[in-house]
Amino acid sequence: MIGNEPVASRLVSGTMRLQNRGERSVKVVTHDGLFFHAAGGLKPPSLQFFEHDATSELPGAMGIAHTRYATVGHTDGSSLLRNTQPVLSDRPGMATCNNGDLVNIYSLADKLRKLGFAFQTQVDAKIIQALIIQHLIEREFYTTDRNGAFVDHLFDSVAATMDEVVGAYSTLCLLEHGLLAFKDPNGIRPLCMAHREDEDGNIIEWAFSSESSVFNYFGDYKGITELRPGEAVFIAKDSLDTPHRRVLTDRPEAFCFFEYNYFARPDSNFHQRYVEVVRQRLGNILAEEFVHLKNQFDVVCGLPGTAISTGVAFAEALGLPYRQAIIKVGNKRSFLETSDEKRKKAIDDKFIFIRDFIEGKRIAIVDDSIVRGTTATKIVARLRELGAKEVYFLFYTPPIIGPCFYGIDTPDETKLIAHERTPEQIAEIMGSDGTYFVSHEGLMRGLELSKDRLCMACLTRRYPTDVTEAVRRVEHRRRERDDSLAIESAC
Repeated sequence: MIGNEPVASRLVSGTMRLQNRGERSVKVVTHDGLFFHAAGGLKPPSLQFFEHDATSELPGAMGIAHTRYATVGHTDGSSLLRNTQPVLSDRPGMATCNNGDLVNIYSLADKLRKLGFAFQTQVDAKIIQALIIQHLIEREFYTTDRNGAFVDHLFDSVAATMDEVVGAYSTLCLLEHGLLAFKDPNGIRPLCMAHREDEDGNIIEWAFSSESSVFNYFGDYKGITELRPGEAVFIAKDSLDTPHRRVLTDRPEAFCFFEYNYFARPDSNFHQRYVEVVRQRLGNILAEEFVHLKNQFDVVCGLPGTAISTGVAFAEALGLPYRQAIIKVGNKRSFLETSDEKRKKAIDDKFIFIRDFIEGKRIAIVDDSIVRGTTATKIVARLRELGAKEVYFLFYTPPIIGPCFYGIDTPDETKLIAHERTPEQIAEIMGSDGTYFVSHEGLMRGLELSKDRLCMACLTRRYPTDVTEAVRRVEHRRRERDDSLAIESAC
């Protein structure tokens, strides 16, 4: 956010609205015209800022904030603290945060080290920041005025960075005299913007967010739009009414479909499509594709929280009773955990089961997707313990057969339950009486978007960028996980 009044309170509230995107750490950085100020920690935003109101420690009319889903780096406490975003730089003064992953992070880090950069974090945001700074220095940015040639130098530096970086990144950079936002050339990860006005219609603030649900929450933002793939926006603190916008590259769009199916909040809007509406439509399509199974089910349950509306739509379309036999407690998302052991504990902590809706029933569970299979397998076992006669799983995402290198922590295909397995084999592993997936064509109908505008690499293994260095990234991530488990075991 950048405006003409303090932003700390809204930034803190915004992090709570985006907790669905990551809760391993949260950090807010503001600038008061002279200094950067930071506050945060290793708790989810709702706990971090409930236990410690940091707004008085964050003066300034511009700032950025980040909630982290750890897809790189060690996961012990000291490493998580070191890897919190935004990351800071003194020359020039800059704070940077990023959503997404870089495929070639390690070769870029090697290159930057040879140029004299040293890294105290393992996150992609620091690599992006260092590249921008290097290109700014090459352009002698510090000799230019702040509102003329500087903007050109800034955009040219971002464009040069885009030429080097491979992967997904929606990025915010807080500079001493303005706020920079940009999206990767394929637009894989989301980023939108909006503004607030005073009673006379004058712009008093610009804001950027991964999801429009933040703007819905506050209710007083106007002109909500998504940044285009490869677009950069710079807002100078002394000229809010004249934002600088430029599309720096021209490459095919590849927006991550999983934002609709799992990641995003239901009231977020991408490509003029509300997430909740898409999920309901996928429930109807799932019913169309598996209408022949109708007589095998006594009751339908949508797995909370992403699949409830899909499950209701599925049940209504087939004329079956819907019962919320599984209820989610709290906001924990086991998918975001960093080990199988932690995921299993998160599953135990986050669900309660209603026996009256389960015992003696042939129950159909509708869910968004299956990745590793940890959650689904435990749920099947628990339903059988509670007396379910038969258990079926229906997913409104096709089988995930390939790794994601763009910000979802599935880089190792051997960990995917659908990798080189049929639905029947998956059902056997899960212990279910049947496992069914929406078709690729059904997914496209539900999204109402052309596959040419989407990244579906985890379903097809066709990637929108070069993934030559992906093997190196997978091996690094595997070592980081092993090291973190060893540290935790020692403790």
